[in-house]
Amino acid sequence: MRRIAILAEGKLNWQDAKTAVGVLRYSSDTVVAVVDSTTSGQDAAVALGNPDGPGKGVPVVESVAAALDYAPDTLMIGIAPIGGRLPEPWRAEVLHAIHGGLNIVSGLHFFLADDPEIAAAARECGIQIWDVRRPADDIAMRIREDLPHRASSHVVYFCGTDCNVGKMTAAIEFDREARRLGLSSTLAATGQTGIMIEGSGIPADRIISDFLPGGVEALVLPRTEDYDWTFVEGQGSLIHPAYSAVTLGLIHGAAPDLMVLCHLAGRTHIRQYSVPIPSLSRMKEIYEQAAGWLKPAPVVAIALNTYTLPEAEALAAIAAAEAETGLPTDDPVRFGAGRLIRALVEATKHTVS
Repeated sequence: MRRIAILAEGKLNWQDAKTAVGVLRYSSDTVVAVVDSTTSGQDAAVALGNPDGPGKGVPVVESVAAALDYAPDTLMIGIAPIGGRLPEPWRAEVLHAIHGGLNIVSGLHFFLADDPEIAAAARECGIQIWDVRRPADDIAMRIREDLPHRASSHVVYFCGTDCNVGKMTAAIEFDREARRLGLSSTLAATGQTGIMIEGSGIPADRIISDFLPGGVEALVLPRTEDYDWTFVEGQGSLIHPAYSAVTLGLIHGAAPDLMVLCHLAGRTHIRQYSVPIPSLSRMKEIYEQAAGWLKPAPVVAIALNTYTLPEAEALAAIAAAEAETGLPTDDPVRFGAGRLIRALVEATKHTVS
């Protein structure tokens, strides 16, 4: 169990600090403070706009120096910016943490352990740096072998209309609800935040394209031997102009039996791009076609992220999505994943793996 201070300077919001939010919501480690000078003095949940949500009871402080008063043993980088670089103003804060005796956990594409100044400070102070996105040697250059999953196991891939729509969150909620219902299930984490929460997984967006399906296959196969349900965290979107490649590699590597389509209610275009998002029915067709090039995998449920909507509007959005697609739809965070889990179980009665 770590005692974590999360660095989210100037970025403590639901979109920019999704790593911080995920860890605050789901990690079994203790978060003792969040560093953000723009909201310091507040409760983290209040700063995120939901007083009863993730971060409730966690203080926001102005600096790493102030966070040290809460006796952390780890500093975690709490953002996942485009390009994955360390914001230069954060360098001094990271170095301050190292000299304060804190281990460092980073999900950036920029590997802190390869930075001469930061690495030298870590050696001098005897601290550890975990660059979460550094692929393990045994999967970094593995070619997909098209190996079969155990009969009667079920692999579910969480596909999305865009980034930042709640694919990881939905996968975690499904896994936890499945366990509560007595099902044998596990999460296959494929992004830095999921790996930080689960303690294992693969950094899908850091693996060379040729080897991504093989790395995903290596992640999923042993889970299908040990569990009846494997929930695979999705990344990106097949229609994303920058990240479609990682999405396709994940789908073909995971070889899912079923898929859940994830969408942020009200989003009409790919975030930070002018690319329009097709209807949910069309997105369903796009994913089923791409998966079906290797193996049929129907989309059997919609996980709708409604956190921006009042409850009445959220329920209306869920009903509209269900009417459009004909698929069971719900917000698994807000209203629970039970109904959607039951839809998956029902689908297995009609699907041959």
